[in-house]
Amino acid sequence: MDLLITIGVIVAAVVVWRWVRQGGGARSAETHLRQICLGDEAQAARLLDAELSRTPGLSRAEAAARAVARYERDNH
Repeated sequence: MDLLITIGVIVAAVVVWRWVRQGGGARSAETHLRQICLGDEAQAARLLDAELSRTPGLSRAEAAARAVARYERDNH
């Protein structure tokens, strides 16, 4: 029984560590967008705003994810 608890704690710790490492989910798409823009906050904001204007009501996280996908599709 103690072995199962230990395994459960290890699995939970790995899941939390990966979540934190990726920026906590919603923030990770915006972080990735800034990385793609080489830290150029103005460019990242323009790409994010473009996605938000294409689809009103979109969340920032989804808009950032779409901006990343569009950038990668157009530039690779």
